[in-house]
Amino acid sequence: MTKKPNSVRIISGKFKSRTITFPDRSELRPTGNRIREVLFDWLQFEIAKSRCLDLFAGSGALGIESLSRGAESATFIESDHKTGLFLQDNLRSLDVTNGFVYFASAIQWLERLSHIDPFDIVFLDPPFKHNLLIDCCKLLEKKSMISEGGFIYIETDNDLSLKALPLSWRLKHERRTGNVSFYLYRRDKKGITDPYN
Repeated sequence: MTKKPNSVRIISGKFKSRTITFPDRSELRPTGNRIREVLFDWLQFEIAKSRCLDLFAGSGALGIESLSRGAESATFIESDHKTGLFLQDNLRSLDVTNGFVYFASAIQWLERLSHIDPFDIVFLDPPFKHNLLIDCCKLLEKKSMISEGGFIYIETDNDLSLKALPLSWRLKHERRTGNVSFYLYRRDKKGITDPYN
């Protein structure tokens, strides 16, 4: 008997109540509905016409939610091939033409980029136990991949210290639920000397 794929619903926008599916993977942990509601309340005036990066895409729920709410584009980075194929199928089923899936690890994709127009919103929800977050944040800043005034969403376990984040990232919101902490930062370069740039 074939196991039915997991699924999550889009909360709001033109894809409201549509379901996206993803394979059964132990590290796939889509951002829950309540957290997504809070996050997109924080970003409600920033999403329209934004360029979004979903760096640890997984189900793609964050990037697709952004497209549903009027983002100009979303770039999805996914290292697991089967998960990426599910994501491509979801975008096709939603008739999305402004969502772009790249099959690569987050670090590899960031390291090999030579130039890219900066993103307005970056979603960072890495596997909790792989210690990838800080290195990715440093690369994002070093390569100027986030626009001035751009937003960075971080979701992690409660034990991870964020003291090593780039100095130009200013905390705007934070919340905890269970063993998950989530934060929204804004990139502000004015008057700051940043060691990663």
